Amino acid sequence: MKIVFMGTPDFAAHFLEHLVASDNEVLAVVTQPDRPAGRGRVLTAPPVKVAAQNHGLPVLQPLDLHSPEFEADLRKFDADLFVVVAYSILPKNILGVARFGAVNVHGSLLPKYRGAAPVQRAIADGLAETGVTVFRLDEKMDHGPILAQRTVVIDHQDTTASLLEKMVAPGCEALDDAIAQLNNGCEKDLTQDHAQASGAPKIKKEEGLLDFSLPAMVIHNRIRAFNPWPGGYGKLGGRMVYLRKTDTPENGPKLVPGEVAFDGKRFFVGTGDGVLEVLEIQAEGKKPMPVADFMRGIQKREGLAFC
Repeated sequence: MKIVFMGTPDFAAHFLEHLVASDNEVLAVVTQPDRPAGRGRVLTAPPVKVAAQNHGLPVLQPLDLHSPEFEADLRKFDADLFVVVAYSILPKNILGVARFGAVNVHGSLLPKYRGAAPVQRAIADGLAETGVTVFRLDEKMDHGPILAQRTVVIDHQDTTASLLEKMVAPGCEALDDAIAQLNNGCEKDLTQDHAQASGAPKIKKEEGLLDFSLPAMVIHNRIRAFNPWPGGYGKLGGRMVYLRKTDTPENGPKLVPGEVAFDGKRFFVGTGDGVLEVLEIQAEGKKPMPVADFMRGIQKREGLAFC
């Protein structure tokens, strides 16, 4: 199968590497333009571009997917299939360029969690499992018929970063399954049950602000979902801190929401239902650290609380 790959983040780069190592022929890569990144705002290539260059593949970085020039550039490759992973919604005219159209690798069991943040939303909702879906792209978001799915378990301490990592292997397996179906002319093309669809809108930075009046498990899930970005954060003792890793112990001190207590090397925060134990924390402008190291650097005074 002659493939043009489209994707941007590190998650997508894993799928590009898989396709390059397979029996398929990757003709070119399409990715987002380089963007300023880091404190120095240095112009930085997306991970997929870096991976493509490492393999000597042509790279397209269009500013406008609707431009006639972009369509003309794609047609030159005479591709059988476009494989899309974490890129963008393709216009109708682009979907028809490749012989088999375009397939997308999506981080949920569609039709659940359609949208830009399926992994984060599944963790925040406290799900025990999610999955990866490979489906045919059409003009609507995450709407097309399904070719292959794989289930992925969400563990109690999984974050967005760790769950994305867990999705790579089953996702590649599902992608291979879908490509084989297209090659053999035996596509499943299972229409999604649109009545069961749910959304997964893009995460906003302000969603990371923690509300300790919520139950401990809800807060724990949100902290995991927003790791690494935007982080679960709040003000403690006048400084912004991020809770990077927490747990929900059955037994702990009785605390009002937001109240902090120290028990030896353990750090607890009161919530609206139960207590949250902080295991890893990060002061603004610092690196994440074990809570024991953080505790040595603060005054363990009475009445300390998140606000």
